Amino acid sequence: MTPELAKRVEEIALALGQVRSVVDTPGEIDAANKVYEIFSGMDYWKKHPENLYFVPVKNDPLGRKSCTAILEGEKGNSKKTVIMIGHIDHVGISDYGNLQEYSNSPFELMEKFKEIELPPSAKRDLESGEYIFCRGLFDMKTGDAAIMAVMELISKDIENFEGNLIFSA
Repeated sequence: MTPELAKRVEEIALALGQVRSVVDTPGEIDAANKVYEIFSGMDYWKKHPENLYFVPVKNDPLGRKSCTAILEGEKGNSKKTVIMIGHIDHVGISDYGNLQEYSNSPFELMEKFKEIELPPSAKRDLESGEYIFCRGLFDMKTGDAAIMAVMELISKDIENFEGNLIFSA
């Protein structure tokens, strides 16, 4: 992975991670909106807004939806398509105790973690500066971010891309 791509993955992951999207809450709608917002800021989807849309969850009492982005390669006339699925909800935050309000604010959370006693391995990870702590970041928002960033990268050379990509989260 190039440093530029790694940076973009991190940017998108942090944007997604900062959305509290506890399973079975309206926060899931906020997360779908954030995915849409990020894609809609990318040049390809500015030019092809018809390839970015929401799919409502049928009969859902919360009105949840997923965001679907389609990337159509312009090289050749291939109908080959890779479909990727992610999720943007995360488990509850009660295990954060009195730090719940920071669970989706990674940099504030890490500062708060410096003020409390952590298990030795978590303390080492925190002090190393190599880890970002945030609920839902590693399951699955960073995975979503990696897919989104790679789709963005491919879209910048779309005339040389054969096939299609579909991502829904």
